[in-house]
Amino acid sequence: MARFSVVVFCVALMLIPAVSTRDCGAAGAVAQMSVDEIQRGMVGIGRTVFQGTRIDTFQVEVLGVLRNVLGPRSDIILARLSGGPLEETGVIAGMSGSPVYIQGKLIGAVAYRFGTFAKQPIAGITPIAEMIDVLKRPSAPPGATSSPGSWLRQSREGAPAVAGPAGMEAGALRPVATPLVMSGFAPRVVAELREELLPLGLLPVQGGGGGDASLPSGPFEPGAPLGVQLIRGDFSVTGIGTLTYRDGDRVVGFGHPMLFGGSTAMPMTAAYIHQVLPSQYLSFKLGTASHPMGLIVQDRAPGIAGILGREAEMIPTRIEVRSPGNREGFRMEVLRNRDFGPLLVRMAVTSALISSEKLMGETTVRARTRIAVAGQPPLEVENIYAGARGLGEAVWGATTPLSRLMQNPFEPVRVEEVAFDLEVEERARAARIEAVRLQKARFQPGDTARVTVTLRPYLGDLQKVDTLLVIPAQARRGRLTLRVSSASAHAALEAKRAPGEYTPRDLAHLIRLLGRVERNDGLILELLSPRGGVTVEGREVSALPPSVLSALRLSRESGTVRRVRQTVLERMRIRTAHVLFGSQTVFIHIDRERNGVVFDGKTGGRGKK
Repeated sequence: MARFSVVVFCVALMLIPAVSTRDCGAAGAVAQMSVDEIQRGMVGIGRTVFQGTRIDTFQVEVLGVLRNVLGPRSDIILARLSGGPLEETGVIAGMSGSPVYIQGKLIGAVAYRFGTFAKQPIAGITPIAEMIDVLKRPSAPPGATSSPGSWLRQSREGAPAVAGPAGMEAGALRPVATPLVMSGFAPRVVAELREELLPLGLLPVQGGGGGDASLPSGPFEPGAPLGVQLIRGDFSVTGIGTLTYRDGDRVVGFGHPMLFGGSTAMPMTAAYIHQVLPSQYLSFKLGTASHPMGLIVQDRAPGIAGILGREAEMIPTRIEVRSPGNREGFRMEVLRNRDFGPLLVRMAVTSALISSEKLMGETTVRARTRIAVAGQPPLEVENIYAGARGLGEAVWGATTPLSRLMQNPFEPVRVEEVAFDLEVEERARAARIEAVRLQKARFQPGDTARVTVTLRPYLGDLQKVDTLLVIPAQARRGRLTLRVSSASAHAALEAKRAPGEYTPRDLAHLIRLLGRVERNDGLILELLSPRGGVTVEGREVSALPPSVLSALRLSRESGTVRRVRQTVLERMRIRTAHVLFGSQTVFIHIDRERNGVVFDGKTGGRGKK
């Protein structure tokens, strides 16, 4: 197959006078021209696909060489493009990697453009020698995950980000955007993702198909469309660029990074170009992944490199959406990527809910998430969300455990499968904690306190929840705090009370915290003593003698022992029919009496408390 592709490529070159057919007998033997040989005024041709799979040519006129423009020994060949639709479109997103030849020699790939609303298709060409160096890098080890670090929160190092609407500097040299063709996603999701990813060189566009094998295919040779698939299945996301150079079963393309992930493992596909869509702002190729071709193993500043015939390991993901009279199921595989994978899963869950149910208005969502992690028990999280923004909160709550696991700073995790089960009700079962009342204010250890909590449901009448709370026998004389809170308020208050317990120290501690998240329909009652305590390696230790607490606090090992502001004497949970919000606090007083004598200072018989 590789030999056949080389022969086809050589025949194609024979039909183009400007391209030499010299050394076409071996894969990767096309002659190359170094940057030092290139001079202003030289002309040549480029190869790319404007529609379908047929490789067309366009004209190239060299304007000069920009030395060290992207860093030390990182040059760019400046050129004016013409021919085909380029006079109307300018440099097209999706042309990244289009090979350019002068005097029959390969000089590099179209990869950069200047500013926005340019009047002429002026492009920056990445020299082929820099791209070949990427091709020579060793492949990622088996099972490697693609991870560009915190690329979603920072600009990519080593290459300028593509400007969004707020960054239209005329003189800015930017990588030609990579069309990120998304199918199965709600238009609103694509629009929101576009705002986030366009400054990073990715252009999310609404497309169709998720790997359509029925589409025509052409030879996988220089100038052919090159796809990088991030999701495949009922949801699909594919980055579209162009193949620059092929040497046997190894290829290189784009001329700039895609995710800047270094050694990586992303599915490589052929693609079919439906059309070039002209735009005064940013013209782009609209394409669809067609046939799997191999694996992208390098994602670096001068381009991406792949190996034919290899397969990428993806994360199997299932989404079930249920409501009265309707049930939808979605299946997909997601790129193993610390940052981008969880983001795409979150977008897919959002789209599944929107397409199956609705976007706006009152909603209650019961969400169950199951994550299978190699070497660990499955993590299962169940919760309920409600309100005018219940759908968005449900998506965030259901997908956050996956994000925190994959992005944890402690050790690599291998997520083997993810499943989401979402049940939707078109009403908001929400309530605010309005008040807390005790039948009296003074108690003794061992007494039972009757607590009445008043709830104010959304669009409903006040409701009261009565319960009994036993004062612990170890309660000391003085004032205690009774705190009644929702899950969200409880989480915020607990993080302040015992920060050491809620700051994960290792992967096991993180999994433990994720698995014990409080349910949003639970009413949490806590009796708190002002007496402090400590957390030791993330676990709270209370009811210790003052001397022991002092010794622990004076530990010479930093980070192991952290202070706890209050001690929880009693904690109980009551399940309600509503998603709760807010918290209320009351104070109670503890006396210690025995046979009519009040210890700790005063005497007297039992009287009214």
